[in-house]
Amino acid sequence: MKKKVFLISGGSSGIGLAIAAGLADAGHRVISLSRSREKIERGIQQYPALENRVDFITGDISSEKDAENVRTHVEKKYGVLHGLVNNAGILTKGTLETISVEDWKFTLDVNLTGPYILTKALLPLLKQAGSASVVNISSVAGLKPGTSVAYSVSKAGLDMLTRFLAGDLGPYKIRVNSVNPGLVRTNIHLDNKIVADKKTYEAMLDKARPRYPLGEIGEPDDIARMVMFLLSDDASWISGSIIPVDGGIMVENDLIPPKK
Repeated sequence: MKKKVFLISGGSSGIGLAIAAGLADAGHRVISLSRSREKIERGIQQYPALENRVDFITGDISSEKDAENVRTHVEKKYGVLHGLVNNAGILTKGTLETISVEDWKFTLDVNLTGPYILTKALLPLLKQAGSASVVNISSVAGLKPGTSVAYSVSKAGLDMLTRFLAGDLGPYKIRVNSVNPGLVRTNIHLDNKIVADKKTYEAMLDKARPRYPLGEIGEPDDIARMVMFLLSDDASWISGSIIPVDGGIMVENDLIPPKK
């Protein structure tokens, strides 16, 4: 892949940080957009070498004003954008009877409206690239209901946004695809208080592991490698695809006898 400019929302932790590190290691210019300086500092502690190799900026993707400020920053400093990864997201828990309307709205604002706002704001710079790629980080919960009605609906909506934009932006030579991870070891469950502590989180992973045909929970690099492929010229004829990277969870079948 020739050297390009990429922006990753939620690029200072978990999957986003792994993508930022992979792109920086490949020699690209990388902009990481995060909501808080705290997460940026935590990400730099995890990957100290990235402090001077990644352009860490702050902003709320669900804010049109912040998105316009991001566009201005990228335009002034780089003049073009070859790829956008809509990775920032939150995880909420609750069914129809237990989730509040406020949490429902907040989840959709960040996970669905946020990618819409940010992509819209950065579209002029993506068009200038001549050939660009947008990758939305969705979830298998958008393909098969998970434990949160708001999260599942937000990710299903993101997949439809992917399909629509693939057709809408294709004439500009902008490709749009979704990557749908299964359970990946990140801080998202702890940061969003889905679990109380690391011990509880590890117990949750151990409980989930047998449901995955490959018998393993995902790591951020597993997702980053697929994203980097979709950003590359090697994926130049792939658009509108919804791609599970999930250890086989989407084909889980408890009627198959367990292997000895």
